Amino acid sequence: MSPKYKSPLHETVSTTKTDFWNDSCSAEELKYAIEHGAVGATSNPTIVLSVLKQELPTWKPRLMEIIKDNPTWSEVEITWKIFEEVAVNGSKTLLPIFQKYEGKKGRLSIQTNPANYRNSEALVAQALHFNGLAPNMQVKVPVTQAGIK
Repeated sequence: MSPKYKSPLHETVSTTKTDFWNDSCSAEELKYAIEHGAVGATSNPTIVLSVLKQELPTWKPRLMEIIKDNPTWSEVEITWKIFEEVAVNGSKTLLPIFQKYEGKKGRLSIQTNPANYRNSEALVAQALHFNGLAPNMQVKVPVTQAGIK
């Protein structure tokens, strides 16, 4: 793409109060989205699976290291650990935007485990953990009775 080319999306984002978020935390996709006006991104288990498939050469060594270093972990624990790391990687790409806009933009949304939709304590524990992963994390919890509590 020519550096002089501005996509219609970039023009809309630049001339309105619209905030454009990328529906992926893939480093490559996020870099492209930011170049076209994105100021945030989202992650969830489905998105992270897509990122892992796309970027397997990048993530496979880390995944194998997690498995090796944690021989008693279940697939669920391994999955959530790599999920966190993919999200944190995306948050680093957004951090300059977060700093420039003093926290009003530049966030990466990270979703708590949907299997815990009935367990307030588990949702809060995971949300607090996720919040501490990076300064620009925005934690999503389900709008269930336990999530609202």
